[in-house]
Amino acid sequence: MTNYYRFILILLIAVLFSGCAALSPSFQKPEVEVVAVEPLPARDGNNLRFRIHLRVFNPNNSELTLSGLFYTLRLGGHKVLTGTSNNLMPIAPYGQDDIAVDATASIVGSIFAAVNLINLNQHSIPYELEAKIGLRRSLLPSIKVNRSGVIHLNQYR
Repeated sequence: MTNYYRFILILLIAVLFSGCAALSPSFQKPEVEVVAVEPLPARDGNNLRFRIHLRVFNPNNSELTLSGLFYTLRLGGHKVLTGTSNNLMPIAPYGQDDIAVDATASIVGSIFAAVNLINLNQHSIPYELEAKIGLRRSLLPSIKVNRSGVIHLNQYR
């Protein structure tokens, strides 16, 4: 291979990787938290539907351009809500933005979570949020974010 072709190949690789913030050693995963949950009117099939308001934090010095979001919310170890969205605005560097996604409740998971609460007479329930965030203009197609904690039910009385 001649020096000219090697130079062109190295230049192409450098250009390809320079635009990819997600491959930067200082790139940090975005944070996602649940802000609010609101019920939606039932549609065909009488599925329980909710609008979940999420807050996404971008801890990086470059814009986070999102192509989509898929997430699952578990309560007490039971999958209760699943939601997706593909119409998301970019998050500014060192910024945050609230997004709303529609979710469908799993009837079986919801029943199991409710039975656990009733039978154990608990005042709190553990939750797990698993989110897969799709990225545009990146060699990484998506980033997985996991968050867990406890919801204290007596604060809503």
